[in-house]
Amino acid sequence: MDPIAKQAFDAGVAKARAGDPAGAVASFNEAVEREPDWALARLNRGSAHFLGKDYPAALADFDAVLAADPANVDAYVNRSTARRASGDAAGADADLDKAVELAPANPVPVHTRGVVRMRAGDIAGAAADFTRALDLNPNHLAARVNRSAARVQLGDLDGALADANQALAADPRHRDASANRATARVLRRDFAGAVADAETVLAADPNSIEGLYIRGTARTGLEQFDQALRDLDQVVAKAPNLAAGWAARGNARYHAGHPGAAADYRKAFELDPPSATRVVLRLLREQTTHRPAEVLAECQKFRGKNRKDVISLARRGVTRLLQGRAADANLDFALFRKLSPSDVPILDALIAAAKAPAVKG
Repeated sequence: MDPIAKQAFDAGVAKARAGDPAGAVASFNEAVEREPDWALARLNRGSAHFLGKDYPAALADFDAVLAADPANVDAYVNRSTARRASGDAAGADADLDKAVELAPANPVPVHTRGVVRMRAGDIAGAAADFTRALDLNPNHLAARVNRSAARVQLGDLDGALADANQALAADPRHRDASANRATARVLRRDFAGAVADAETVLAADPNSIEGLYIRGTARTGLEQFDQALRDLDQVVAKAPNLAAGWAARGNARYHAGHPGAAADYRKAFELDPPSATRVVLRLLREQTTHRPAEVLAECQKFRGKNRKDVISLARRGVTRLLQGRAADANLDFALFRKLSPSDVPILDALIAAAKAPAVKG
């Protein structure tokens, strides 16, 4: 090994870690020029090119490594990332599958594929990869945390809590594990526990939209509406395009008797109807399961104060629908349509979702 090449390589690694991709590329260039067959130097140069967003150059280096060594797992993983950034999703997926095939006992490519599947919406596939990574390495903290997030989305709340608890036993201040456990606790109606977890997230990042959203939602569940609104006001201010934030604030405002609740719901459905529907219907399903009499009584009280309160009509109608009282629900829906024809698409989305099978959890 040429000692100057080794020195240049070490300098390139240091520059990459310091956030200087251009300097890293220059150093790796010298290492590759002196040792043209040094795969690790070329692999690192490709990574430095990637950090500098020069994807064609990164791909060229990864291609060269694989031409010399078609079994180089790291090159497949890195090329997958570069291909995805270049818009070649199919090529990226093929590279990850090849990496997993070549190294079935290596948890790294399996976990990486799980992360990609999670982002693409294949939650079940992601959970399977995270499970496989954990079978290979039970101490793989990222896989444990990511599986807890996947399990929340799959409705496996017991599994999500078990994973989050285990991750937090290893790292009590882990932000993502705390957020995952908080979300699972909200769905389990452990609102006080969810607030505590959200505060762990906020202690690490006081401006965390996720932490504020979870704490605001949990405080709504605790009927601490003023505190919930302080959190959710920040959410919609910091993330005005987050439909879930508007829907959650609409929920809190409705219960607090705030006149802006209807505007919040409309904004949520304007931004992202599926997301808004999930947030509102999840609350309605939860309330119908645990406190249907109180829900109907509150709707009646609000209707007594304002006969044109269409939110209470929708809430009562969906609650009755979830109870199997379709005829009573239809009376509420008919009056809603008469009083607020412009909001009928929102009502129809909620009705369609309410009639669909409930997700486990």
